[in-house]
Amino acid sequence: MVKTAYDLGTAYDLGRKELVFCDAKDSVRKVAREFRERSIGSMIVVSKNKHVGIVTDETLFRAIDSGVDLLSARVGDLKLDPIHTVPKDASLTEVEKLFEQTGASRVGVVDEGGRIVAMVKRRNLELLDRFSFVDRALRRAPGD
Repeated sequence: MVKTAYDLGTAYDLGRKELVFCDAKDSVRKVAREFRERSIGSMIVVSKNKHVGIVTDETLFRAIDSGVDLLSARVGDLKLDPIHTVPKDASLTEVEKLFEQTGASRVGVVDEGGRIVAMVKRRNLELLDRFSFVDRALRRAPGD
């Protein structure tokens, strides 16, 4: 019997597999345009073939608030969110614990070679838990 939503699968199962990358040298304007055109809220930032962080819509809001000139700034100039990761087979409970420990909004899922193969959003995990709670309540409700 499933007790919580976290018993339903792994980090990879819940994670988004269509990852979008940008280079630290890319302009913030280009990244913002990509966010809008692709309807996404984050990109994994790469420099010299290494992951250096995540740029999120929140990163852009913080940059605007701190007075960064977004027309001339490069992604690498921004205060990027670090990439916290879990193995591909990590349980959703493990992902939840990492969210709690780090305060991150996203967690990368890595394969055996250390490559990021999916990204789990905190919000999606929270929604899964809510839907699971409602589903359990409905299954226990007396029939009509």
